[in-house]
Amino acid sequence: MKVNDREQEFVFRYFQSGKLDTQKALRKVKARGKVKERSGLLARYRWMAVAASLLILLAVGAYTLLQPKTITHASGSEIMACHLPDGTLVTLSPHSSVSYQEDNCRKVEMEGCAYFQVKHDEQHPFDVNGERGHVRVLGTQFMVDERNQGEVEVMVTSGKVFFSARDSQEGVLLVKGKQARLASGDKKPEVISGYDVNDAAWATHQLHFVNTPLSEVLRRLSECNGGVDLHASDMSKHLTGDFTTDSLLQAIKIIEQTLDVSITAR
Repeated sequence: MKVNDREQEFVFRYFQSGKLDTQKALRKVKARGKVKERSGLLARYRWMAVAASLLILLAVGAYTLLQPKTITHASGSEIMACHLPDGTLVTLSPHSSVSYQEDNCRKVEMEGCAYFQVKHDEQHPFDVNGERGHVRVLGTQFMVDERNQGEVEVMVTSGKVFFSARDSQEGVLLVKGKQARLASGDKKPEVISGYDVNDAAWATHQLHFVNTPLSEVLRRLSECNGGVDLHASDMSKHLTGDFTTDSLLQAIKIIEQTLDVSITAR
């Protein structure tokens, strides 16, 4: 550090032989200057730190504001239907949910059980991600069920889908009338038998029976109408026909007339 003329003048002006050591005086002056320099640097660093903190806060705030909003539809204790911005219809079973980013409703996250009627769009595939499973489609109708712990089932009622584990490229192609299951711990789904279109009746509101035992018919009607217990005077009969689940009383009346039985609710 250089000593300026004023500092030298100070030292020599107050110099008295035998009483003041000029070298010592100069060192004190220099030390005083260093303290001032350090104070100035510390103040400068403090301001720089404050400015940097403000910039970080502004950047985080701007990033948060610019992130697309997450839209969530959740059913309570009842079945709920919702339309996505692209025209896709999603029907949620009780205690299920579907969510997506505000700027991309063709990629959804789901929990529970949901039936999808996807709007066809060749340029934008529709992706469904569950806790373990992943389904990709262009436009079709299918059900994804993750209600069983660690297990995923996919059933296709129209079109075709590709079904795989969430973090895997290895899967199975399912077409209308096919069903597959991803068991707990498995890396690839397996096609399974026992497909029954009525498994999705809670969402499609359509029941299809071919020489079906009346006990099974009434069980399906009960499932679609809040679990009401139905019993017929003759449970040994069989039924063939298609029904909507929108009117339980109308369905019961048609069955009673067709099979000549009496049906009561318990």
